[in-house]
Amino acid sequence: MKLKNIINTMSIAVVAFVATACADTDAQYSIPEVGAPELVSTTPDANTVLLFGEKIFTISFDKNINFASKNASQITLNGKSVKSALVLGVSKELTITADIDFSKTQTLVIPAGLITGPQGNAYNQEINLTWSIKDLPANTATEMTAKLGWGWNLGNHFDTSGDAITKGWGYWDGVSTMTAVPFLALANAGAKTVRIPATWTDHMDDNNVIDAAYLDEVAGVVDLAIAAGLNVVLNTHHDSFETDLGNAASNEETAAVDKALIETLWTQVANKFKNYGEQLIFETFNEIHAGDDWGTGSDAQFALLNQWNQYAVDAIRATGGNNATRWIGVAGYAANIDLTIAHLELPVDPANHIMVAVHNYDPYAFCTSPLDKEGNDMYSSWGHNADPAHSIAGANEEYVLNLLYKLRTAYIEQGIPCYLGEYGCVAHPSDKANAFRAYYLEFFCRAANLAGIPMFIWDNNTKGVVSMNSDGSINEAFGYVDHATGEWINDSGTLIPMMVKACTSNDSSYDFQTIWAKSPTAE
Repeated sequence: MKLKNIINTMSIAVVAFVATACADTDAQYSIPEVGAPELVSTTPDANTVLLFGEKIFTISFDKNINFASKNASQITLNGKSVKSALVLGVSKELTITADIDFSKTQTLVIPAGLITGPQGNAYNQEINLTWSIKDLPANTATEMTAKLGWGWNLGNHFDTSGDAITKGWGYWDGVSTMTAVPFLALANAGAKTVRIPATWTDHMDDNNVIDAAYLDEVAGVVDLAIAAGLNVVLNTHHDSFETDLGNAASNEETAAVDKALIETLWTQVANKFKNYGEQLIFETFNEIHAGDDWGTGSDAQFALLNQWNQYAVDAIRATGGNNATRWIGVAGYAANIDLTIAHLELPVDPANHIMVAVHNYDPYAFCTSPLDKEGNDMYSSWGHNADPAHSIAGANEEYVLNLLYKLRTAYIEQGIPCYLGEYGCVAHPSDKANAFRAYYLEFFCRAANLAGIPMFIWDNNTKGVVSMNSDGSINEAFGYVDHATGEWINDSGTLIPMMVKACTSNDSSYDFQTIWAKSPTAE
C-alpha cells in the first residue's frame, strides 16, 4: 500500500514537471514569424545563351520553400508549360525542366503565389526571367561574313592528285577546261565566293618548282570566278604533306623537308598572285592530319601544325605586293571544329588579316556515307522527326546549332573571321531521304547564319545519287552545279537558292521555328 502511494505521488510529480516545462517553453521559445521567401538567384544567369534542347533552371530563395508539383503547368517558357517543376527534399531551390524552342529570346514566367515559405507565406510577385541571344557584333569578323556569304567548292578539279596526274587520266571531275558558265550561274543564284582547292606538289619537278603552265591554268580559272563577281579562296589540297603531320612531328628530318616544301610552295603561289586584289584569299592548308587519324591528334602534332601555318603566312607576306595584307585562312587539325577551337594558335601576322577555316559534314553517316554493305540507304533521315533506326542519335538540330555557335563564341564575337570551307550532304536514293536532306541543309545554313559563319558547299561534280562502287567504297554524290555546263544537278535549282537565303538573309521572321515546321516525317 505504501509502495502504491509512492508511485502515485511520483506520477503526479512527473506530470506536473512536464506541464511546467511546456509552459516554460511556450513562454521562452515562441516560434517567430518567418515571412515570405525572397528570390536570391537564378541559374542559368541572364548572360547565358539558351540555344535549343532540354534545359534545367534553378530558382533559389533565401529560405526553404514549398511548391505543389501539380502547379507546374502554370509555369511557362515562351508561353508553353514547362515539363516539370519541383522542390527536391527540404530545399531553398525550385528546379524546373523545360524544352528550349528556337526563339532568340526565352522568357520563363512563374505566376505569383505558387511558391510558399515554411509557414505558408507566399512569394506574391510574378517571376519573369528572360534570356536573349544578342545580335552579331559589328566587327571585322562580321564584315567578312557579309563579304563571303554563301559559296561553292570547285571540288575534284585542281585538287586532283596521284595517278590521275601521273598517268594522265585528267581531272577527277571530268572537266578538262573550265569556262565562265558555272561561275556566272552561281553568281546569278546569289553565291558570293568560290573556293578552289588545288594540289601543287604533284605538279612540281625534282627541284620543287611548280609547272608554269599549271600555275597559269589555275590563275585563268581564278580570273573567271573574279570576273563573275565572286571572291576566291585558293588553297593547298591533297598535297604530299597533308597526311604527313604524324611523321613530321616525330622525325626532325621529315619536319625539315616539309617545312622547306611548304615555304617554297607558298612563295611560288603567292608570287603568281601578288598583284591580285582583295577578292582573292589564300588558305594555307585543307585538312592536315596524321595518317588515318582524323579525330584525335596529339599535342606534338597540334604544335607542329601551328608552326606550319606560321611558315605559310610568313612565306606569303614576304612576297610583298597585295600579299602583304591579303586575307589568309588557316586550318586546325583536320579542319575539325572542336580540335581547331581547342588547339589552333593563330599565326603572328603584322597585317592582322588571319581567318579560321573549318569543315563539317556531321552527322557523317547521313551526309556522306549513308549506305550499308548491301547498298541500302541505311541512314536516310535526320532531325526531330527522324526514324531512330535510320538516323544518328544525338546529332540532330540541337547538335548542329550548338556546334556552330561554338565558332561564334570562339571567333566571330572576338573579331576573328571564320568560315566553313566545306559542308554538304549527298543526294540520297529516295524522295523521302532527300526531303530530309533538304531540311538538314536549310537548318544547317540557318544555324551558320545565327553563328555569323560564311559557308561553302562541297561539290565534286558527281551526278545522280549516292551509290556503291565495285570495290565496296561509296560514290559520294556531292554534285550541285555541273562544272562544265553550269546546269543544276538533281534538285539544286531549289536547294541552292534555299541555302543562299538561309545563310545570308537578315529577315527576322525567317526563324528556326519556320524551318522546324518543314521537317518531313519518317512514316
